[in-house]
Amino acid sequence: LLLLFSLIGTALPVWASDDGALQLRKLYQELRDLSQRTPFGVPLRMHSEERNDQVTAEVFAIFEHPFDTVKAALSSPASWCEIAPLNVTVKACTYQIQPHETLLTLYIGRKYYQRPQEAASQPYQFVVHAGVPGTLSVHMSALKGLYGTRAHRFRLEATGVEGRTVLAMHTSYVQGAAAKLATAIYLAIAGRNKVGFSREGGAPGGAPEYVKGHRGMVERNIMRYYLALEAFLDTQTVPAPHRFEARINMAYELMERYPLQLHDLEKAEYLDAKRREREDQLRLQQNPSGTPLNQNGL
Repeated sequence: LLLLFSLIGTALPVWASDDGALQLRKLYQELRDLSQRTPFGVPLRMHSEERNDQVTAEVFAIFEHPFDTVKAALSSPASWCEIAPLNVTVKACTYQIQPHETLLTLYIGRKYYQRPQEAASQPYQFVVHAGVPGTLSVHMSALKGLYGTRAHRFRLEATGVEGRTVLAMHTSYVQGAAAKLATAIYLAIAGRNKVGFSREGGAPGGAPEYVKGHRGMVERNIMRYYLALEAFLDTQTVPAPHRFEARINMAYELMERYPLQLHDLEKAEYLDAKRREREDQLRLQQNPSGTPLNQNGL
């Protein structure tokens, strides 16, 4: 079960420190209490922020897995290349462990099946920071992104409480003129009816009105990655020959809990695309230093 609580409007502190770990532990009971007050059984108070040219989302969560299990799984770039492709727009993921840095590359494309060579590749520097004992801090960053975006930042901080893991995730990027234009076109056409999770209005007793635009986009994306994390962790004990099938089936079912925001494909379409993309990724990982098409710089 994923318990979700989010904060926005302030920069995410560096949680992987003595004070940060203490703050996460103090949040633990609040998160547990929050889950009991929501009619869904899972708190879904997600917020986002668009300030000037920067788009940000921050979320706190509790995973029902021991911290040592989570730390071992999420400290490896190979694990993130199992997690990220569960997102419908990630066509493949590869990693390179070099003497002075580790690179993780996502291949971003359309929601239906697409060969990674036809997608846009986005490399990130992948770093696991040494924090205080009992904490985890994973950072990914890129100076340049797709469609003229820049200053991409992803941080995941975690610590253990009562046999579970309390976790904080932060994601942000800065939009350039090209990114704003591309997003405006998408939101006016394919994304015109897409919404996020935060409510921004609605008459009392009436249907809720959810955020749209850039905030809706970043909320949908961060939720997809949270559900991918949940599917990854929940299927770790499935026998290896059956693990991938269990994982993509679970990822789809988790996303379908929120059809208004996250329904993009029918189940058969999603499973077929992910199976084919998996084969592509395995071939691509054999030569991750090959020069892909549409590559963006770090």
